[in-house]
Order: sequence, then C-alpha cells, then structure tokens
Amino acid sequence: MTEYHYPTFEHLYPSGVQRYDVRARLIRNYDIFNYNHKGKTKETWKMLFVDVEGEGIQCNIFGPAIEKFVGRFQEGFIYILLVVQVIFAEGKNKIVPNWKQMIIKEETNVIREEEDDISIPSFHYNLVQLNRLSCHIDCTDRVYDAMGLVLYVSPVENIGVDSVKRDVAIMDTTCTVIKLTLWNDFVHVLDENLNHVDICPIIVACGLHVKSFYGTYLSTGYHTRVYVNPVNEKTTSLSTWYKSEKLANIRRDWFRSSTFSLKSSIDISNTPRIRLSQFSSVRKVQYCRVAAYACRVDSVDNIIYEACNRCLKKVVIFQGLQKCQSCNLTNTVTIPRLLLRLTIFDKSGNLKVTILYDLAQHLLGCLATEIKSVLQQPNGRNRVMEKVFACFGNKAFSWVLHPPIEAFNPEHSYTVGYVLHIDWAEECMWLNKYIASKKRK
Repeated sequence: MTEYHYPTFEHLYPSGVQRYDVRARLIRNYDIFNYNHKGKTKETWKMLFVDVEGEGIQCNIFGPAIEKFVGRFQEGFIYILLVVQVIFAEGKNKIVPNWKQMIIKEETNVIREEEDDISIPSFHYNLVQLNRLSCHIDCTDRVYDAMGLVLYVSPVENIGVDSVKRDVAIMDTTCTVIKLTLWNDFVHVLDENLNHVDICPIIVACGLHVKSFYGTYLSTGYHTRVYVNPVNEKTTSLSTWYKSEKLANIRRDWFRSSTFSLKSSIDISNTPRIRLSQFSSVRKVQYCRVAAYACRVDSVDNIIYEACNRCLKKVVIFQGLQKCQSCNLTNTVTIPRLLLRLTIFDKSGNLKVTILYDLAQHLLGCLATEIKSVLQQPNGRNRVMEKVFACFGNKAFSWVLHPPIEAFNPEHSYTVGYVLHIDWAEECMWLNKYIASKKRK
C-alpha cells in the first residue's frame, strides 16, 4: 500500500475552492473568543499548528462550526485534518507572521493520531531578538515571541480594582535586557525568590505585544503563552551560551545587586559603550557610556543655585526680588540646588559634562544645604574643592551620558545620567567582544 504524503504548509495556497488534507501538530489551542461584528456577537477559535518542516500556520474555526469540534483538540497531539480551506491571513491579530491561514469548516474531518512522531517539532517560536524589538513598536496588530534568561522578578503589584502585574527583566544572547510585564494569571509563573538563586531560569513567552512607555518593553495579552524552562534545541542553545559567556554572568550579578530602579537598571545595562571621540556622532539612543577620568572641575562659586520650592526650576533676580519664571511667582520660596560642571577625558578626547541635583548629592555624599553652609564659612571654597577632588580626582568612572540632541557643540556641557564605578575586567571583556565583532565583519 502506497503511503500518502501530506503537503507541507509551504505548498498550501489560498483558494476559495480547493481543499487540502494536512498532517500537523497542535502547538497552541486558544480559548473561544466572542467579538462584536456589525452589532452581532460572533465567535472565533484560533489554533497554531506546525508541520514536519517546522513551519507554523494559524488555523481558525468560525461560528456554527465551533460546536462540532469542541473538546476535539488537545495541545501536543498530531492531527490529520481532511478537507480544510486555506485563505489569505487576516491583517489583524496574527499569531504567526504568515501570509496564509487554514480554516476548519463543518465538513472537515479531524483525526487524532495516538502515536507520536518526533519528526514533527513539538514547539514553534516566532522569536525576535531583544535588541530588535524597537523596530516592532508600531506593529500593534501583531504579536511576537521572546526568549531570555530571567535576571530579576519584581513583587506582584495591584493595578486598579481587579488586575495584578509583575515585571520581569530578561536577557538574550545579544546581552540586551528588556522588561516583560506579566499580567493577571501570568504573574504566578515566576516569583521573586528567583532573585536569590545562582541559576537563571529561561522563559519563553509567545504572543506578546511590543509596547513603548519610557522605553521599549513586552507585555502579555490574550494570545500569550508563557513557558518556564522548556527543553528544546533553542533553550538548550541559550543555556549553553549563558554558561560559557562570562559577560552574561557579570551582567546578572550586577543587575541583581543594583540599587537603581528596574527602569534605570535596564537603561544602564543596554547603554552602548563608546569613546569620547565618538560622542559627537551618537544618535537615536537614550544614553551612551564611556570610561573616563575627570581632568578639571569648573569653579565651585556656581556649584549652588537657588531654585523654586514648587517646581525646582532656577529662579532669577527681578527688580531685586527672586522670581520663578516657570510658576510666574515673585518673591518665591527657594531651596538650594547642587550642580557640578566637570571636564572628563579618555585617550581619544575630552568633554564638558554637568552632574545635576540628586546625583551630585549622592556622589559627594552630602546635601546641597551642607555645601551651601560650607561655602559661607572662611576658606569654604577650598574645602568644597577638596571634597570634589576627593570624589573624582585620579579616578576613572563609567559615565552614562545623554547624547547630543542637535549638532554637537564642544563648548556645551552635556548631562550625566549616571556615574558608575568601573569593573576593568568587564570593560576588557567588552573591548575584546567589540574587536572580535569587527574582525568577523
């Protein structure tokens, strides 16, 4: 008896007339979804199948046909679908980036195979590298899959009356860290005890939305499935990379010991490293990072300025009175604010930078009111200079800087976002990685 060879998804073509017989594994079986169409409530049932070639295709059952097949499908099993229709994929709510989809009709015959066939893959991921997620922000009608090592798990947070969420920081082989927000039922797949273990779990989240709010992040939705430590060739490859990549382990340790907020920790982790000679050409990133020394401190005479107590903007003297132009108030109550202007350098050049407010207080280890008080004392200026030099003199730091918004101006002073102590071993690893990437090109 001649064995029948079922066509692969590659050889299915959209047609209003032709019907196909296919053999594939059910990877994801979604709940029946009710929606409103022209004032009428309708039903749709989505599934994801994968064929022997590993290609995935979305499958829909609509309206009256749904009742016939309720209870007939179970994830993980192989099915023979006789007499299915293939049409062009709908533009919205695609669960795979395929231009066609299958439709199970009332006349379709469904046969479940009880014996497994390992030649048909047991998983299908539409993975997007984390460093490329920003390219998909505007694709609101599509969902994506992501895989990464779990670096950090936040506590559960109540949102509104009946919603909860948990934020997770994940990292892939590009060493990019992204926030994944787990909503409602998904918050229980991980817990914050994982922050204290040496092993990083691997999470695979399918059917995610790419969103942007103070940075790019991922969020669960209706078509999301979340898997923790699944075993397949992709997760094994990620695990092998993590065990052999020292930078990944360093990043994990830094991230878990970070005293910054989750957002700040992610921003710092993803900041590209540059030399000062490259600063003028940096664009389209929130921050850049450079290892440099402070070579000059501007006069401390202007290290303190008076700011409006309400909006914290600098006040001006108007007709002998202090005026806040932002609040449009005269003789406003003020508080002292701290501002440091330095020049930093590396072997490629130098740059004027400004350290503002809370960061300046944190680095100097004292409040603006204390600095103001010292400046009013005899020899106060020299004492403040000594304090600044004790902090920055003959020391290298990792400076996280806001890049130029417009054309670079060497006379302009650029704002410092964060100042970090340097791990020279890590810096050398990044340098070697950069050199190796250039050689490959």
